[in-house]
Amino acid sequence: MSDDSSFFENDPIRRLTRDLRNAARTLGSDEARFLVDAYYVMQEDRKRSFAQDRTLSESDEPHGVIQWLAEQSHTLEGQIKSALDAYTQAHLMGSWMREVHGIGPVISAGLLAHIYMGIWCKHCRAHSAAQCVIYQADKKRKLEPHTFTPEESCPTAGHIYQFAGIAGDGQKPWNKKQKRPFNASLKTLCWKVGQSFLKQSNHPACFYGHIYRERKSYEQAKNEAGDYGPQAIHKLETTNIGHGTEAYKYYSTGKLPPAHIDARARRYAVKLFLAHMHGEWYTRTFKKPPPLPYPIAILGHAHQILPPNSTGQEAAE
Repeated sequence: MSDDSSFFENDPIRRLTRDLRNAARTLGSDEARFLVDAYYVMQEDRKRSFAQDRTLSESDEPHGVIQWLAEQSHTLEGQIKSALDAYTQAHLMGSWMREVHGIGPVISAGLLAHIYMGIWCKHCRAHSAAQCVIYQADKKRKLEPHTFTPEESCPTAGHIYQFAGIAGDGQKPWNKKQKRPFNASLKTLCWKVGQSFLKQSNHPACFYGHIYRERKSYEQAKNEAGDYGPQAIHKLETTNIGHGTEAYKYYSTGKLPPAHIDARARRYAVKLFLAHMHGEWYTRTFKKPPPLPYPIAILGHAHQILPPNSTGQEAAE
């Protein structure tokens, strides 16, 4: 029998070779989404392993295997991140996403893999006539017979908001016994985007982090002025909030608690980022400017915040 110690001395995780990096560039959307989910699962496992390793180190108990597991998790986590970085580099929007401070390769890959910008069938969302036939033949989809009817998959940023479950008052409700009207994984990614902008908001290069801070100041001023009183009362009436909680103290006085204000500011920054991403992606895909944002086209607002790194617009002109 061989010495078990040699098993731990050798790194069982192969690092990505140049060929594997090249293969990562051709990942499909399904594979990229799987890797993004796997990355975050491994990240949490790695955190737990390192925490347990520290605890055992303080107690002088044997912890070689736990330490080894934490190190291997960290290595594999890095390899997945490297593969997703290669995937984003090969994507139409990869160069634009890499210029956004606070958006790394994993979040970029997740957003690009979950959102489809192009032409699909109006009835079944197939990306081609051939795929439309295949979808109709799949009995699990329960589709009515139809011909491939092309339409733009994502004509406005609002379609992304709906799909991500962050459309606010315009979000389709999720009723009991009905299919979820948004993508839960994409919604989680958007939350992570907001957290990243918050953490990077002091960095001079983080454009959307600055937007977050400016919006938070605006929200705080409106809150202190009592503008959110109706929302606070509605929250009390429709949500079971404990009387002894900090949140109840704010809602009962007609104000939103600090955590609620911060969430509003983060969501505003995230939606602006998604709107800019949509505009650039739409322009690069269809070689024409995207439709004007709803507040400008419909509500007549004059102010529009332009993205800091637009390049596709010039290509369309």
